[in-house]
Amino acid sequence: MRKALKEKIFETVSTLRQLFVKLKFSGDQKQSEINKLTKKVSKLETEIQSCREKQAEAHHTTSVVDTTEQRGPRASVHCPTSIGLTQVPAEAGVQTVALPVDNRRRLYASVVKEAKPKRYKMTVRTRGIHQPEDIKQILK
Repeated sequence: MRKALKEKIFETVSTLRQLFVKLKFSGDQKQSEINKLTKKVSKLETEIQSCREKQAEAHHTTSVVDTTEQRGPRASVHCPTSIGLTQVPAEAGVQTVALPVDNRRRLYASVVKEAKPKRYKMTVRTRGIHQPEDIKQILK
């Protein structure tokens, strides 16, 4: 009986060690993938910033997000990216949309929340004894 328990404990400990090794290995893999993607994101952010600066120079403005004044047709600026894509100028009939001045993203819920009018509830009570149907008739 002791020998069977020792073997069972040995097998369990061995299984646990193997699981810990697998868990550590997968964690290391995911961490390296996160680091790789973080580097790629930072590289793309610098590319976006440089393209914005090029566009600002082409438009003779101080900032790309400064859309408070109306301008004429924009000059096309092509900025190649590291993933092989280039910006294509908009067609003549396409309407351009102004970016927010503060350049912050807003949650969908906050945008929808602002659009709805406020509703209020009102409770009506009588001084006398009236049924709810009578109150509704009086209010009509």
